[in-house]
Amino acid sequence: MKAFHKHPLASSDNSMIWLTDPVYKWERLLRFTEYLENCRREAAFLPIRIFFRWRFAKESTRLGFSIPLNTCGPGLAILHFGSVVVSRHASLGANCVLNSAVNIGANPLRGGAPQIGNDVYIGPGAKLYNEIAIADGCMIGANAVVCHSCCVPGSLLVGIPAKPKYQLKKGSAKCE
Repeated sequence: MKAFHKHPLASSDNSMIWLTDPVYKWERLLRFTEYLENCRREAAFLPIRIFFRWRFAKESTRLGFSIPLNTCGPGLAILHFGSVVVSRHASLGANCVLNSAVNIGANPLRGGAPQIGNDVYIGPGAKLYNEIAIADGCMIGANAVVCHSCCVPGSLLVGIPAKPKYQLKKGSAKCE
């Protein structure tokens, strides 16, 4: 799934749009706040860390994102602001693309949370829950409810409950 750029606005005709895009600004704030939390634990940085955690929480609320620090890999692309919820126990791989109204949550009764591979596209309104694993290069369709793992790289998952319809790439593993 190398068709996706690091950010959807990277190939736009207007090369300055990334300066005003609120989602891109939020992603930069996410990464800087993660840097402060992970690498700058000295006491001298405590006021700066508190300020940026507060600013991150404020911007997340304004845009409708509930995405904790250190859950998303590099190259995260959120196409629209709106309700995007990610559990603090979930893990998203590199170059994942999220649309609006996506919910990636843990199941409090069974425990565990989704572990999503690299280069995964998650369509608008998709819901992923339980302790599941999504293979690299998968596409999850709009309003799909994914409650079972899929280990076939490059699968298209659609429906309620979501099932693999066909493979976008070659793979020989079997879905659970």
